[in-house]
Amino acid sequence: MLIKPAYSKIDLAAPQNWQHMACGQYIMEQTAELTRLHQRRLKPGKTVVVGSLGPGLNDCFRSNADWLTVGAGQQVAVRSKLTELALKENSIDNLIAPFVLEFCQNPHQLLREATRVLDEDGVLILTGFNPYSPAVASGFFIRHKKSFPWCGRYFTLIRVKDWLEVLGFEILESEFYVSHFLHHSEHRGSDWSTKLSETIPGLRAAYFIVARKQTLVNRLKPSVQRKQFAVNGRQTATAMSTKPFSKSKSNLRGKL
Repeated sequence: MLIKPAYSKIDLAAPQNWQHMACGQYIMEQTAELTRLHQRRLKPGKTVVVGSLGPGLNDCFRSNADWLTVGAGQQVAVRSKLTELALKENSIDNLIAPFVLEFCQNPHQLLREATRVLDEDGVLILTGFNPYSPAVASGFFIRHKKSFPWCGRYFTLIRVKDWLEVLGFEILESEFYVSHFLHHSEHRGSDWSTKLSETIPGLRAAYFIVARKQTLVNRLKPSVQRKQFAVNGRQTATAMSTKPFSKSKSNLRGKL
């Protein structure tokens, strides 16, 4: 439950679907709604949703035939490890990763794989649980320790954004969402925790990040031309100029 180093020495179990998490249906609906609101940020082209929770977001892309789910779950279209994605380099335009870092043994490698498979200016949508939220802090309770999402490891929004920036991503959007403390196994409508979370966004249970893979542009340096000056038939110096330069040997001898 506590905030720990990124790499885990043991393999971690991940939820196989949204129903395995407390208030999973509510979290899925909130994630789907926020994804739809940010679809304008997505790059036209191929979209891949990674992780076992991907199939639950089908409705977001029902109108887009060029998308698929990838992960280790039973309902995904392509079975693959998240740290070794079965995708070619620079082959997709958008990658969506809902709540995968918390249950991944090597989240750094997962993000490196996302960088590898995304094309130039590709967009990454990443969601995770907010360790500063009372919803996640309630994992200290004995009844929560072995259930999802409290059996995962949590990384702060600032920490994840730093990882992405190191990998060359530009953060386009970031916000907290899921205004509920997950103190029931199912969402039962607005209550005191919803009202408190809506008043103080930093207490919400999850974060949402939209980032773009930046393209490195090589800046062309002005060509430098070297010209030889001849004096009395001898080359005495080399001058540097960015503009074409020409003088005849006869003119130089006349002036000297």
